[in-house]
Formats: sequence, structure tokens, C-alpha cells
Amino acid sequence: MRHTTVDDLAAVVCAARAGDEQAWARLVEAYAPRLRLIARRFRIPPDQVGDLLQATWLQLFNGIDRLQCPEAVGSWLAVTMRRFCLHAVAGRDRECPVPVLDDWLTQPGDAPDSDLLRAEQAASVRRALAQLPERQRRLLWQMATDPDAHYTELSARLGMPIGAIGPTRARALGRLRRLLLDDERATLRV
Repeated sequence: MRHTTVDDLAAVVCAARAGDEQAWARLVEAYAPRLRLIARRFRIPPDQVGDLLQATWLQLFNGIDRLQCPEAVGSWLAVTMRRFCLHAVAGRDRECPVPVLDDWLTQPGDAPDSDLLRAEQAASVRRALAQLPERQRRLLWQMATDPDAHYTELSARLGMPIGAIGPTRARALGRLRRLLLDDERATLRV
């Protein structure tokens, strides 16, 4: 469903709602790779990914009648999968099959690779930010370093019309998201 229009997607979701097995198959075919990628981002062990996928699809199956925007099914699935992944990761932190003797192991967030993961994420964000146009990069920097700043302040600091701040921010975040996804896909291919 890569080159599917919003209307086509809504029709597929409505058909799935009505019990059309081919519509369900199309949804699974279209979104399962994206959901697996989300699980990989959370470093979910391969033996658990299938369970999380099944739980996500079951959640959609049980709630498809309540889905108000059928064309947003992809976003809904992604959010649901992320929630299941977060829950799985949190559960992993609580499980301890053997008694932990060292204090450093019991500290939340002090996993041996947590610093490495944070450093990799920060480097990825820096690389993506460096690829943004100067105007977008400066706006995101101002908004990140002073999140309480009003648009009038940002306008004065950046020499940007107030009406351009929201659209520029949206374009910058969209481009940043795409760059980060591209970077992550490239990392996964290596």
C-alpha cells in the first residue's frame, strides 16, 4: 500500500472492519515491516517481537470499530506498538532471574550500554540537525534551549515573521524525523 491514496487506505480499513480477510492481509503486509522496525529500535529480542506484533494486531482487531480516522491506521499501529515495546522494556528492567549482588546493577538507567546508546542517539541527532537548512536549525535550537519562549520572542531573536514560525518548525521537525529514520535504516543495513 505504498502508493495508496488516503481514500484507498480508508476503504481498506473499512473493509477490514467488515471482516474482509484480504483487507486485513493488505494491512499486515503494509504495516508489519514498520512495526518490526519499531521493535528493533527498542532492541526487543527477536523471540519477543512476534508476541508484540500479535498484541498490536489484536488491539487493532478489537478496536477497529472505534478508529475515528481510518486513514490514520498506520500512526495508530505505530503508537500501539511503541507502547507495547515500552511495556516490554520496562518489564525487562524489573525481571532479575538471579540475585543481584552489586549495587551498580540495581540502579535504574545504569545498564552498561545506556551511556553508549545515549551517545549514539545524540550523534545521530547532531548529524541530522547539521543537514537541516540554517533557518530551521536555528529555530529548533532556540525552541529546544528556551522551550518557554513565546513566538514574539523567537520572531525577534531570529528575524522571522511570527506567522512563519509554526510552519518552519513543522517542516524542520518533519525533515529531522525523515533524516533520523534514514540514518537508523542505514545503521540497520550495516
